[in-house]
Amino acid sequence: MEKQDTQRDRKPVPDQVTIRGDAALLKQAAEALAGKPLRAGVRGYVIPADAEACTEAIDNGAISALHLAGFTICNPATPKPALAQGEFELAIPGAALNEVVEAIRAG
Repeated sequence: MEKQDTQRDRKPVPDQVTIRGDAALLKQAAEALAGKPLRAGVRGYVIPADAEACTEAIDNGAISALHLAGFTICNPATPKPALAQGEFELAIPGAALNEVVEAIRAG
């Protein structure tokens, strides 16, 4: 009998990634991406924690860097973006930043 590939030994690539946090977290995520765009087929959302975090992230360059990587920049404190059936999400905080970046960064 032929063994089916169940992808259990491979890390899945998320369909959607949401980065929600303060300016320091957004800057850390932008630096971790190191100028690489999102992997094809991955949607990314950035949601600053509040207006102050958004302004600071604009000033420190994180918003621009994440936008250039392919993330959609949402208004501060936007509710969590919806997922369609069969999609899943990795969100930080909640997952190790390096694991998320490894899964979503192209090349």
